Amino acid sequence: MALNPNFNQIGEMFTKQYYAMFDNAATRGELAKLYNTEQSFLSFEGQQMQGTAKIMEKINSLTFQSIAHIVTSIDCHPMFDGGILVNVMGQLKTDNDPPQSFMQNFVLKPMGDSFFIQHDVFRLVLHNVAAH
Repeated sequence: MALNPNFNQIGEMFTKQYYAMFDNAATRGELAKLYNTEQSFLSFEGQQMQGTAKIMEKINSLTFQSIAHIVTSIDCHPMFDGGILVNVMGQLKTDNDPPQSFMQNFVLKPMGDSFFIQHDVFRLVLHNVAAH
C-alpha cells in the first residue's frame, strides 16, 4: 500500500471531528464508531486497554461535567501501510479547573474507504512533578 497523499488534510479533519464529538456530551458516545471492536488500543495516562467496549468504558468513567480541548498544533505523518500518524498538542479545560497541557497521538488505520483509530495515546503534560 502506498503513502496517502492526503495525510495532512485527513489527519486535521479527523482531529477536529474527534474533539468536537468528545467535547459535546450529546455526541461523546459516537466516538465508539471511530474505534475498532478488537483492533483499537488506548493508553490513557499509562493505563492500557483494548477494544471499543473497554475504551468507551474508560472515556465514560471520566468525572468532568464539561470539557474543552483547545488544539495548539497538529502534526501528521503518512505511514507505509496507508495509515496516518497524528500528534496533537493543546490545552484541556475541564469544569472550573485551570487549563492543563496535553498531548495525544493517534494512528489512523485504513479500513475500506475510511479509517479507524488503531492506537490512541493520551497524556497530560505535567512539568516539575516529582518522579514516582
